Amino acid sequence: MLINNTPALKVQHLHHLIGRIVGVIGVLIMGACGGLNLETTPGQPTNLSGLWQLDVDASDSSEGLKNRPSRGLGRNQSVREEIQRISRGSGLAFIAQDFQVLKAKRLKIEQGSDSMGVQHWPGVYRDVTWGERERGLWTVYAGWEQNDLLIQSTTKDMRVLERYQLINNGQLRVLITVKADGETKELQRLFRRGRSPR
Repeated sequence: MLINNTPALKVQHLHHLIGRIVGVIGVLIMGACGGLNLETTPGQPTNLSGLWQLDVDASDSSEGLKNRPSRGLGRNQSVREEIQRISRGSGLAFIAQDFQVLKAKRLKIEQGSDSMGVQHWPGVYRDVTWGERERGLWTVYAGWEQNDLLIQSTTKDMRVLERYQLINNGQLRVLITVKADGETKELQRLFRRGRSPR
C-alpha cells in the first residue's frame, strides 16, 4: 500500500514547495535592494528641511573619485575592453558627476511625508520618493532606517549609498559609500543649518 500518493501528502508537499519558492523570491528581492529593509517613516519625527551650508573643514572632497583607473583587468575582461572603459571614463568619475551632493556647497531640502526635494548649489534639483524607482541608469531605493534617511542607487557594477543623518537641529551629516571600479570609497559631507540668502 502506497501512502505517498494520498491527497493529504500531496497537499503537504505542495505547501512545502510553495514555501520554498516564496523564500527564494524573498531572498532575490532583498538582494536587489542590497539587503536594505527601509521604512516609509522615521523611528522618531525627523525633518531634514531647510537651508544647509557645507562645513568645508569637516567634509571630504570628491576629488578622490576623479580620474581613477581600475586596478588591473577584471575576470573575462580583455585589454581592449579595459581601454574602452578608460576612454569612457571610470565609474568613480561618473559617480562624482552624477551625485550632486558630492560637490554641493549648499543644499535646500524640502521634505514631505513620502518624498524629498533637494536643490544643490552648484548642481541641479533632485526629487527622491520613498520606495524603489528608476532614475535614468539607476535603480533608486529610498526610505528610513531608524532616524536616518538612506538612498541607495545601483546600476551595473556601481552602487552609491547616501545616508542623511540629522546630528542635531543645526547639523546634517551625509555619508556616501561608493562602490565602483572594484573599489569602495566612503566620504562624509557635513552641512550646518544656514539662513536664507538676502
